Amino acid sequence: MKINSLVTRISHGHDLVFRIVDIKENKAILKGEIFRIAADAPLNDLKEYEVKNKITLSLPSIKYDAKLLQGRILHLDGDEFYLKKAMETYKNYSLSAEGYFIKEKDMPKYVESLINKHQPDILVITGHDALIKGTNINDINNYKNSKYFVETLKIARRVVKSKNDLVIIAGACQSYYEALIEEGANFASSPKRKNIHLLDPIIVASFIATTPISQEIDYQKVLNATYSKQIGGIETKGLARKQYFGGN
Repeated sequence: MKINSLVTRISHGHDLVFRIVDIKENKAILKGEIFRIAADAPLNDLKEYEVKNKITLSLPSIKYDAKLLQGRILHLDGDEFYLKKAMETYKNYSLSAEGYFIKEKDMPKYVESLINKHQPDILVITGHDALIKGTNINDINNYKNSKYFVETLKIARRVVKSKNDLVIIAGACQSYYEALIEEGANFASSPKRKNIHLLDPIIVASFIATTPISQEIDYQKVLNATYSKQIGGIETKGLARKQYFGGN
């Protein structure tokens, strides 16, 4: 096995497909291929994944009125590969989005300046996360990156306090959902501390960007459109606006 090999973990019943991103002292550093999760495992716990068919990501249909001025998205991602997939998805939906690859621990340093630069309607804060197995789920120190997402949220909400003016989607696999909502997220993962698909935050952002501001987001419709069904949130209005044209 080598870096970039696709593998599964024997001890976890081959439940997820990972990519080896580094190898240190007979231990592999892993990144989920389609789920936003980071992990490590002994090399002898790994089995190479046999790629029979290319892993493809089908997208749910999002219908919107072409006359609407859609919400603008700023996307911060702790994983460069996931960011690339996110930006491809926004393009497929014909949405206006700016994306930055920033390690989770560095997001608090950059979020204020990026909000001021791009003046987004929607902010996505995501990457990797994980809950230490068997630990207290109400202790933020037991999560890999939730504390960085929370700190980023606090700063974002100091810049734009209103949850109507800036809709924030935050979290990754197994993130501390309650803390993210408490600190100002409109939508967050993961209420049941489960894994989320790499495109789930993008799908939520896309629905918000294309729903008229006069309408509340249909939470059940958005949840059903995600792959993992592991996103929660609060009442939130859409951020697309009607355009009016003068003249004869």
